[in-house]
Amino acid sequence: MIKFNKLAATTALGLALLAAPHAMAAGSSDYSSTTSSSKAAQTALADAQAKLKADDFAGAYAGLTKAVKSDDQNADIHNLLGFSARKMGQYDKSEQHYTKALSLDPNHKGALEYMGELYLTLDRPDDAEQLLAKLDEVCWLGCDEHDTLAAAITAYKAGN
Repeated sequence: MIKFNKLAATTALGLALLAAPHAMAAGSSDYSSTTSSSKAAQTALADAQAKLKADDFAGAYAGLTKAVKSDDQNADIHNLLGFSARKMGQYDKSEQHYTKALSLDPNHKGALEYMGELYLTLDRPDDAEQLLAKLDEVCWLGCDEHDTLAAAITAYKAGN
């Protein structure tokens, strides 16, 4: 019985350690999920996150537009550009940036969630469901992005 408990504890600890990097790379709470490629990108992302928390979507968008000129291959920057544009009602720009983020990182949890929310805004629930299915694959241990998009889809269906 003692060996079983040690084995179970060791297995649980190992799984927790494997999951830790995924849990620390949240999208819903910090708007991003990959590491930045440069110091300038990290600074721009930090500034944008502060502006987003203050609901200054135009300010975040302006700063990120400058940052993307020097780092066009950063999925986090494109994700936040998409988020800012969506919050300002600029849905075409939003979709372009989410699409770019997902072309750079097809498993970007934040972009998958936010693009799903955009699709619900545009009355495209089937597209949102496809992104939720992708989050099912990406978040095999569960994640906030999956839960948030699932709740948004449920609310959308209840309202329609």
